[in-house]
Amino acid sequence: MFRNAVSFIAISAAVPLCLSGCSSGQLSTKQSCALINEPAVEHFIEEKWALAYMGILAQNSQPAIEALETAIGIYREVSEQTGNRHLRTALRSEIENYQDFIDLIANRSFDDPTLASDVEAAEGGLQDRYTDYVRETCPASASEPDPSAS
Repeated sequence: MFRNAVSFIAISAAVPLCLSGCSSGQLSTKQSCALINEPAVEHFIEEKWALAYMGILAQNSQPAIEALETAIGIYREVSEQTGNRHLRTALRSEIENYQDFIDLIANRSFDDPTLASDVEAAEGGLQDRYTDYVRETCPASASEPDPSAS
């Protein structure tokens, strides 16, 4: 159950920390994806997701929350700058999904008997058509491959 949650986090939220100095005009889809996929930054986010995974295994949700907050920051910045309205909508949906997941796990103990069932119940709603749109439009935006692709 928690592996599924970690898979959701790693696959859909592994996006880089946004670089400053983005252009003030609207970004093309290609530019938006480049901002998400910046290779030097991807390495940094991969480290965050590795820490998040280790945190979950150690029953500590804080690293996952921090990684999700990083994802929210980059998606928010890119959604505000992209000229692609579909990508903007998809990124905003992902932001809501990440925030919902943060709200679900924040301040909860792994000993909480309802946590496992709450995470399981939420898993279906955390990935939606917008998750797929972001993956298809910016395929390198996740540090781990889509499990359904294997």
